[in-house]
Amino acid sequence: MRRTHQPKRWRMIEADDDAVQRIESELGIHPIVARLLVQRGLTTPEAADLFLNPNLDRMHDPMLLPDAERACERLKQALASGEKIMIHGDYDGDGVTSAALWTRCLRALGADVEVFVPHRDRDGYDMRMKFVEKARQDGVKLIITTDCGIQQCDEVDQACAFGIDVIITDHHTPNADGSLPKAVAVVNPHRKDSQYPFKYLAGVGVALKLCEALTQYLGHSVASFRKSFLDLAAIGTITDVVPLIDENRIIVKHGLRFLKDTRKLGLRALLEACGYSDRTIDAGMISHGVGPRLNAASRIDETVYALDILLTKEPSEATALARKLNELNAKRKEDQARVEEEAFAQIAQLDLAEARCLVLSGDTWPAGIVGLVAGKVVQRLHRPCVAIALDKSGLARASARSIHAFNVLDAIESCKDLLSAYGGHAHAAGLSIASEHVAEFATRMNRIAAASLSDEDCVATLDVAMEIDPTHLTYDLLAQLESLAPFGAANARPLFVSRGVRINEVRCMGKESEHLKLILGIEGLNRWDTVDAPWFYRGDLIQSLGSVDSLDFCYQPNINEFNGKRSIQFIVEDVNAAEW
Repeated sequence: MRRTHQPKRWRMIEADDDAVQRIESELGIHPIVARLLVQRGLTTPEAADLFLNPNLDRMHDPMLLPDAERACERLKQALASGEKIMIHGDYDGDGVTSAALWTRCLRALGADVEVFVPHRDRDGYDMRMKFVEKARQDGVKLIITTDCGIQQCDEVDQACAFGIDVIITDHHTPNADGSLPKAVAVVNPHRKDSQYPFKYLAGVGVALKLCEALTQYLGHSVASFRKSFLDLAAIGTITDVVPLIDENRIIVKHGLRFLKDTRKLGLRALLEACGYSDRTIDAGMISHGVGPRLNAASRIDETVYALDILLTKEPSEATALARKLNELNAKRKEDQARVEEEAFAQIAQLDLAEARCLVLSGDTWPAGIVGLVAGKVVQRLHRPCVAIALDKSGLARASARSIHAFNVLDAIESCKDLLSAYGGHAHAAGLSIASEHVAEFATRMNRIAAASLSDEDCVATLDVAMEIDPTHLTYDLLAQLESLAPFGAANARPLFVSRGVRINEVRCMGKESEHLKLILGIEGLNRWDTVDAPWFYRGDLIQSLGSVDSLDFCYQPNINEFNGKRSIQFIVEDVNAAEW
């Protein structure tokens, strides 16, 4: 049969057997769970216990954040004198949740506070001079940035010239030369002089910790504060795809618990719009449901819709905004599907043996979508991609995504003579470029990638926990595997491999038959000797798999709950067989 699927490389993760046995013995847990903990670098019973029990009392002292005390003192002064405060957020899920957290917290403390989140096209990213000028006109005395601001030295200087103090709260990397804005306080765990024990907070995590410091500084209940705001912090943390380890793990674990019973009307309406009412909320529901709806606001329309739903106290407004975000997310999906189709049509014209960096462009591609499309290309073809939204103005905007073996920001920087602006990090970046330079940019990027990437680099790798007899995956074991949740960046759901699994049936599912549903025959697994194995977004393989009797499977096992019924299912990640 014609081969239409390129299997990924399956790499078995090693684990120290002695460490596994110690953790299994001292903590009394299943040996497979102990092995998974060791594979995550948790090689002592003490480290494993901290991971399995992410209690709130293990949160770090917020006053260890750089300039935390200075920020609290300035905020105390602003509260006491009734100064007008302006919050400046960002347009993504992290930015709007952190802006909402700051606004809700300060209003609860009696502050005179307004909030601004930028429009992706009209305002651009980060604090700009026109915002500072507007703050001056509005009589603002204190600006607080959240999820932005760490590199805006000129803007902070201008604010100071206007007699406006600034508190920067951010989690992005400071300027390479180490310079910081001359603000009253610069609260960022990535500062070189930071003593904070954990660097990888999201923007909303920094907001949470500084607001907690302020709560403590003013003598209020920290427990009540956490119960009120960990829901927002969990959403922003998951949506920003920061590592779900250490303090982020604590924030998400407890934030999801508080989210289920949240009193925020907008969040309740949003959960209902996602179909999550009366369900236990997990990180996947945020990353696949809530997060995309919040992000759809800025990708398609106005960021403020996402902010307003997090702030509203009116039931009718909450319902209307949830409906609006649903509509925008549907439009985002439609736009993304169209652009992906056009992008892969362009790729079909290329020789992938030669094309190491895929630079794709379209004159009807929305700028808010191209990052998602670049990510999908990287996921499918495992090579760096730059997706460019051409514009009638002649200035195009692009998003780049990359693989571990290629620092896309360094490559972009080497083309800076062609660019109007650029920024980002090793595996995700953005840039602006004049349309007339796109062809030369594509040539250079591919030349740079070809010089550093081998054929092997361009084959995706899946890290596999172990090869297993699928009959060992019982309800009890899968329940114990959930003790490793919340799953996400740096703490992925474990993948297992089972060989020679019989395929009883293959069919398509989804509104547009975009997914596959395989029925696998596994003798002894249950009374039916079968298990459902969905393979998402691979409906294109229906003909290829129709005549295959058995395959090796790489998959995530979990417990599916649907219509009040529970069943084990295998979420397929990849398949392979020597003869296929």
